[in-house]
Amino acid sequence: MNPLPSGAPAAGTPPTHSLRRRLVLGLALATCVLWGVVGWWRVGVLQAELEAMLDERLVASAKMVASIVHQFQPAAQPGAGGAPSPDDAAHLDSLIARDGVACEVSLVRSEVEVLPLARTGDAPAHSTLGAPGFGHVTKGGKAWRTYVLQDGELRVATADRLDQRAQLAQSAMRSLVLTFAVALAGVWLLVWWLVGRGLRPLAALGRELRARQPRADTPVQAGRDVRELAPLVASLNALLARARSAIEHERRWTADAAHELRTPLTAIKTQVQVAQMALAAPGRAVLADAALADALRGIAHLHGTLEQLLDLARLESTDPAAGAHTTQGPELLQALELALQQSTQRAQDERGDASPIALRHVPDDPAAWQDVRLAVPPALVTSAAGNLLDNALRHHRGDAPVECTLALLRWPGQPHGAVELRVRDHGPGLSEEECAQATQRFWRKGASSSGGSGLGLTLVQRIAESAGGTLVLEPADPGLCARLRWPVQTGALPPEGAIP
Repeated sequence: MNPLPSGAPAAGTPPTHSLRRRLVLGLALATCVLWGVVGWWRVGVLQAELEAMLDERLVASAKMVASIVHQFQPAAQPGAGGAPSPDDAAHLDSLIARDGVACEVSLVRSEVEVLPLARTGDAPAHSTLGAPGFGHVTKGGKAWRTYVLQDGELRVATADRLDQRAQLAQSAMRSLVLTFAVALAGVWLLVWWLVGRGLRPLAALGRELRARQPRADTPVQAGRDVRELAPLVASLNALLARARSAIEHERRWTADAAHELRTPLTAIKTQVQVAQMALAAPGRAVLADAALADALRGIAHLHGTLEQLLDLARLESTDPAAGAHTTQGPELLQALELALQQSTQRAQDERGDASPIALRHVPDDPAAWQDVRLAVPPALVTSAAGNLLDNALRHHRGDAPVECTLALLRWPGQPHGAVELRVRDHGPGLSEEECAQATQRFWRKGASSSGGSGLGLTLVQRIAESAGGTLVLEPADPGLCARLRWPVQTGALPPEGAIP
């Protein structure tokens, strides 16, 4: 049992991470930062605008009071000593207090003589003594923002308490922050709802996958019309297709292997029974020896079939991109020599003799093969060459040798060239249609009289494909020609040409 990877939740453990929560928290953080920066900027702007508005209010109030005093002044000419009468002063007080701004009105007789005319009750005393324009005074322990307007001999001073201004600013800021907070909470709720709606196709995909039967291999439909989910669904359907193909492949492989192995097992069982009966009867030793010899040949055939099945299964379960070993030029020549020796020995063991094999290298100089490298291990080179030679020796006829040629080629489509192993026999051969079927598992021409397992050419083709190569079977006159070609990874090649 494989242990769970570090950090992976156990089966049945509820998930601890929520994509919806992450999206909402991320958007909430982004909106908080953005709105915080905008709010901080707007607070500064609002404070400046509020100060400017209150200052404009002081200016407007001073001008309005000055206009009222000018309208009232002809009826309130100063009497003795230049002071207005008490009734006129009271009437002027009521007029300047209408605007709600603290105000003081004075007449300037000289640089040292300032005569107060009227003042609201909350206005700071002697505020008209300041220089014209804006200023700050402190009266009675309270700070004031003042504006002094001088129009001839008339001076009008308007004032606002700074603490009241601060309260007004705080009230405005509080209202602004509250509005921002309510709006932000509304945005978070809206984002939570929208993210939930946006993730509905993903939830639908999860529901469809949970509802699928274990053996269901039909394509997934949910999410195919969503742009963001379409690549995921396409990859998932491709995975299901590969799994379906692999399961069907294994099912056929199992059925074919069971059918192929049943025949030699039945033959072995029959021959052993014949041997038992022969041994039980007197004078039947020759028959028993023949039966046991047939049983041994069946066991050898069964053993070879199982070996090829294991090699094929091992090769098909290996990832070609996992970084297989390579074969250098000298190793390639040694692997071919080893395959020739093993095939000759197997042919002698099976049939008592073996046809000669004519081996040649193109070019013949071993130095030309020094830098050649194939993306396939030497053991697989030996296996592929051995299966081709076994097939040729099994079907070869006549006195001519089996031709085996190893050549370096360079083609326009191959920047580094290719290595081609050509094996030709002079047997009955195959037609073009039979050549196309010969690489299928357990395929054999006619019945099973040839003695082969029907896996050799399949294994060779798979070995070729694992390194980007090809296997081509061609009818010869007479016989069959097999061309196994692998691309060369690097290396110096002979001049461009073909095998003669």
